[in-house]
Amino acid sequence: MADSNSTKSALADAMKKLMVCKSFAKISISDLCEECGLNRKSFYYHFKDKYDLVNWIFYVDFLTNMGGKNFENEWDVLVAVCNIFYQNKAFYQSALRIEGQNSFKDYFYEMLEPVMAFFVQDLFQVQNQKLFVTFFCDAFLTAVLRWFSMESELEPETFVEELKEVIYRSSEKIAAKAEPKK
Repeated sequence: MADSNSTKSALADAMKKLMVCKSFAKISISDLCEECGLNRKSFYYHFKDKYDLVNWIFYVDFLTNMGGKNFENEWDVLVAVCNIFYQNKAFYQSALRIEGQNSFKDYFYEMLEPVMAFFVQDLFQVQNQKLFVTFFCDAFLTAVLRWFSMESELEPETFVEELKEVIYRSSEKIAAKAEPKK
């Protein structure tokens, strides 16, 4: 088992390194194996494809950073996720831009949906919760990509706090307009 984890870690390190200087589409399994001194057979023993490797990297980062923690609310979960992204910004910036079947964006979206479901349930009393969850997942992903491209370096806590303020102010304005006039 220790050999398995060290092999997976070596492949993960190679992927992180290559994604900083090369587009994901141009990274081959051979490139990964050459970077860490393994053969293709070793790669395919552990992963279905390079998409699977990228998703595994996030899964391990997620468990390492979030495992066993008790979060007071969904905002704390979003801060923790943003901390993961911030620690490996170049890698996750590239990973979130991967398109296609089994992409990291799709994988992350699936993990984000339950968090956003709690968020929507907490903030809004709506009939079509799925629409709201989809909206907030899309909004969060877009905001993260914009955050990555900002010139100023916002810390994860500050970034999420600013998102929170935008959402609360917007919902207050909407609620005020929706209230019947007396």
